[in-house]
Amino acid sequence: MSSSDQFYIPGYRRCKIAMIFFGLVLLLVGLGQFYSPLRLMVFGQRATAEAIAVIKAKKGQPDLVLTDELQVQAKIEASDRAYIFWTLFSYHTSDGRTVEVRSPIGSQLKPLYPLLDADGLPTTDLLYYDPRNPGSVVFPLTVSTWFAEGVFVIAGLLCLFIGIVLTYWADKPIELPHISTPDPVCSP
Repeated sequence: MSSSDQFYIPGYRRCKIAMIFFGLVLLLVGLGQFYSPLRLMVFGQRATAEAIAVIKAKKGQPDLVLTDELQVQAKIEASDRAYIFWTLFSYHTSDGRTVEVRSPIGSQLKPLYPLLDADGLPTTDLLYYDPRNPGSVVFPLTVSTWFAEGVFVIAGLLCLFIGIVLTYWADKPIELPHISTPDPVCSP
């Protein structure tokens, strides 16, 4: 290396370490949110739930229970986002009990699950439940069950990876390329 070689040292090591910790926090929050659904899927019982009613709820007003598809279609809100539609499901436990649970995810403007499917049969969905507490359920096929947690985990892993790479290079000298200057004699 000649004496004219120049080096660049990125620095800001503490900021890059802070990025690693931020990524760890995001990752732990995401994994913490995954705990309950994963616990139910691993240690819970599997069942098929059937939609039996739609509950139309608005803060300050009594809940309206709709048990017929025509009632549901008549009560759909075209623009009032203050209403939340919850689907009420019924399923049978392994010991034969019938349990009714409200879907953990509501929807505005119209129900997330219709009462009847395209064939005119009651809508069904897969769920996992805790045998000791049958009211604790997870619907694993619903995207909303995993989306927010997945975003936290992916963002945490991304911050962690980028922070580790940047921290590795924080104190390492990087040789800058030599840029030649034009010869003033050849200039017009």
